[in-house]
Parts: sequence; structure tokens; C-alpha cells
Amino acid sequence: MPRRLVFWTVAVLAAAAACWQAWALRWSCDDAYISFRYAQHFVEGHGLVYNLDPGEPPVEGYTNFAWTLWLAIGWWLGCTDPGIEAWASAGGALCHGATVALLAAIAWRASNGRAAVPVAACGYAALHHAASLAPAGLETALFVLLATAMLRFCLSLRCAREAWLLGFLGVLAAMTRPDGALLAAAAFAFVLHDAWRRRAVRLLVGYVVPFLVVFVPYLLWRHAYYGQWVPNTFFAKSGGDPYPGQGLRYVAAFASCYWALLPALPLLGWFLVRRPDPLAPLCFGLGRRPWAVLAAFVLPYLAFVVWVGGDFMFARFVLPVVPALLLAYDIACQRWRRPWLPAAAAAALVFGLWLRAEPAWLADHTNPHGFSDNRAISVAEAAPGLPRTEAFRRAGERLRELFAGLDVRIAFGGSQANLAFRSRVPVAVELYGLTDAFIARRPLARRGQAGHEKGYLQCPGYYEQRGVHFHFEGAYGSADAWRRIVFPGPVPVGAQLVVYDRELMQELRRRAPDLVAVDFERLLDDYLAQLDGRPKAEVAADYAKFRAAWFDHTDDPRRQAAFEQFLQ
Repeated sequence: MPRRLVFWTVAVLAAAAACWQAWALRWSCDDAYISFRYAQHFVEGHGLVYNLDPGEPPVEGYTNFAWTLWLAIGWWLGCTDPGIEAWASAGGALCHGATVALLAAIAWRASNGRAAVPVAACGYAALHHAASLAPAGLETALFVLLATAMLRFCLSLRCAREAWLLGFLGVLAAMTRPDGALLAAAAFAFVLHDAWRRRAVRLLVGYVVPFLVVFVPYLLWRHAYYGQWVPNTFFAKSGGDPYPGQGLRYVAAFASCYWALLPALPLLGWFLVRRPDPLAPLCFGLGRRPWAVLAAFVLPYLAFVVWVGGDFMFARFVLPVVPALLLAYDIACQRWRRPWLPAAAAAALVFGLWLRAEPAWLADHTNPHGFSDNRAISVAEAAPGLPRTEAFRRAGERLRELFAGLDVRIAFGGSQANLAFRSRVPVAVELYGLTDAFIARRPLARRGQAGHEKGYLQCPGYYEQRGVHFHFEGAYGSADAWRRIVFPGPVPVGAQLVVYDRELMQELRRRAPDLVAVDFERLLDDYLAQLDGRPKAEVAADYAKFRAAWFDHTDDPRRQAAFEQFLQ
């Protein structure tokens, strides 16, 4: 059988298997619902905003501009809830398969058409967390694909047209995720080297023009629209404070899980210092250039991941450099030129990646390591036979029915972004500040789980100031029994009362007679009837809570005067 036929048969099968596995593992990450909501509001004509509050300036609560526009295209084509989840998962699965196919194309070109098996393509298709994060509704698979495409052009930049394409890929990567700027900077170094060595200024011009034509106007628009040069999430996720200890733990956990990738690092060092092969001009895979490119894409990016402390989702921040690590095996096989080596390397790599050493605590979000397997947590059962994401979907749809046409304001934790999206409330405050500029800019009190270190606890009275009615996160005011509310439905949803709105609660009780909530005015009357038997310190503390929840927002002079007279 011809070598070409064998190679591309294996490549096609690997890409197809990668797509199939990603689609089979489809799910939606909590943070994806933030992008869904931005895309929905954009298509509906409200702009790229999270909240429909005329008094709130736009906040850039997403870090994936290009991906959010992709979601907006799906929304515009009619993929509304829940179709938008399938649109996002399908896009991620296709990007995952395209990365596998692109790795095969790079290996074929590196071997000058002599490779027998695409080693890197087979390896990436066998990477479980690459497949599980691809259909999660986020930009992960797209970003990995863009990083791999930039890598391909940097390995061998032939003309100004390719420099121009590389520039547009760099722009798209930086607009897909801010850390794409690191990849763009690495690519610029090689373009600058080639332009100087060949005395070809057109290469440099070709690479820079897309940034001047597209990226600079995008930055100017961002600053004019949001008032900042960087996304709000930059401030919410510690505002650039280094967290190397946590970052080392994050990278080390990935390395110990996927130990089969570790030999790629000594390969990089070995071939970087060795004398270049004399046949290098015949094939870019045999010279020193590819090893320098792989090192430039891997090492600075890993240093960035360590510096920022990684991510709360296991593997997500390391995946962009995995294709470069895998290509080290492909290029090494071509460097050593043993006919049996690619097949043996591919088989060993696939087997080694399949035998990943995944720690047992990874599926527990309360583990002390600060990151976890978000998919395993999301698909776990919240009730018998009901996965957590499905439970939130049903609960959110019921809340949308209850809240339809009402000016309801809620606060939610990251895991309740599904509820915020599906309930369609006009204002939703994310407790970690991802979509809220005020919380995001609070000082960092202490280090903890990356991206989850700021929150409403640092902003007492802020929820009341925003007029938030319900908080869908159990810690808020959990010691006060009168705050507890349960919204009925196929999956009952518990929340905490923040501001009690008389008309709103009357309407909710009319729509849902089995709503579990305190009659706040009766509660106040009963409390006032027992004032004489209560210590003043206790009444003062309770009155401060009642005032924030009721008196500061409702004209009730009789009850308020009774409290103040007692406290005087």
C-alpha cells in the first residue's frame, strides 16, 4: 500500500475519531453561559452587554471576543436556547478535529512526503481533556487550532502572502483570548528574523498590516465602548498579581497526568543544541529552526500559565502548547529517519496518553488544589437520574416563566450562570466580579482558587445598592432563616432574599402559589410585637438587616419609627 495512502487514511481516521469523541462528550461549562448571554443581547440589538440596565455602563465580562461573535452568528441563524449550546459544542468539536488534521498536514510537510504515520495527530486525538474541553461552549478548541495554525507558518515562512496570513491568525488569536498576544509576539520574532536574513521587508509589512488594519481599530473600539484596554475579567482574576506557586501546581498536575508528553521537553533541548542536519534545506523538519519555533511557542506560554496561577479548570490553560509538544515527536522521527519509528512512536504515544494518571480528587470541586475537572462536576447527578447541567436547565426555564416581564434582579455564583442566562432577568450580578466592574476592582484580600478570589463579601451593601432581589448562592445571609426562598418547579431552586419588593413578591405568589417565602411585612409586625423582650444589641443588628432589605427601598414610616424609637 502506498505510504501516502496509509498516512492520510490514519490522519482522516484520527480527525474523525477526535470529532466524534468531542461530540460524544459535549456539555456546557458554567462560564460559557456568560458568552451566550452577551451573544443573545448583541443579536437582539442591545449591544455587547451582559445586563439590560440603562444606568450601568457596558462591562466586558467575556475574554473571548471572536468566539462570542461566533455564538452571535449561531444566535442570528436561529440557534436560540437550547440550540446555541449545540452550536457551540459543534463548533468546538470541529475545531478539535481540524487541529488533528492540521497536525497531520504539518507532519507530512515536515517529512517532505515521506512520513508513514502522523504521530502528533494520533497523540492529540487520544488526549481526553482536549476532547472533553472542546465542546464545553468556550473558545478553548478554537484557540488551540489558531495556535497550531500559527505554528505551521512559523516553521517555514515562504512568502509575504504567508506572512500576511500569519498576521491575521495572530490577530484572531489575540481577539479569541488575550493570551493570544503571546503567540503573536513569538510569531513576530520569527517573521522579523526571516525579514532581516532574507532582506525582505515585505515579510514584516505583511505580518504587521493585519494588526494595524484590524487589531488596532478593535482596541480603540474596546476602549471607547467599555472604557478599558483590557477585559473586566483581567481585574476580576486578581488584576495581574502573580501566583507562581499555584501555577506550578497546575502545570505539574497536568504533566503528571499526561506523563507521556514529558519526553518532548528533553527532545526540544537536545536538538536545539545539536549541530543541524546537513539535509535541512530539503525538509524543514531536519534543521534547527523547527526546534526553536516549538520552544518559542511552548516555554514562554508555560511561563505565563505559571505566572498567572493557571486556571480553575484542569488542563485548559496548558492545551494550547500540547500540539507543539506532540510535533516534537513527529519532527524527531524525521530527524532520525528510521522507517519503523513513526508507527512505534504513534502507538506508544497513544497508549501512554490513554493511560493517563488522573488524580482521584479531580472530580471534586471542593478539593484543596484550586482546580478540577469541570466536566466531571457538571455532568454529575444533582438528583437521581438528573445531571447537574440538566437540572439547572429545567430550573432556569421555570424561572424564565415566573420572571417573564418583571424587573427582577438577581446575583449568582459562577455555577449558576446557567440560571442567569435561562431566566432572562434584565440584571444579573456575578458574585466574583466577572461581569461587574465594581466587584472586579476591589483589592485582592488573599489568594485562593484562581479567578475566584474576589466577591460580594468584600463589598458589603453593594447588592442592596444594585437593588438585587434574590441571590442564588447559599452563603449569602444563610444564617437568617427569613431570607430563604424556594422557587417551585420540576427542579425547585433555593435562593436568598436580598431586597424585598412588595409588588414583585405579590406577583410571584400569584404566578406560583406554592412559592416558599416569608411574608416580610408580617415578619416585621411579629418582631415588633416582641421588642420589649429583646436585647438592644440584637435588635440593632437585626434592624440593620431589615433596613437594607426593606426600609431603604420601601416607604414604611410606621414600622421604621417603632424600631428607631426602641433603639433610642
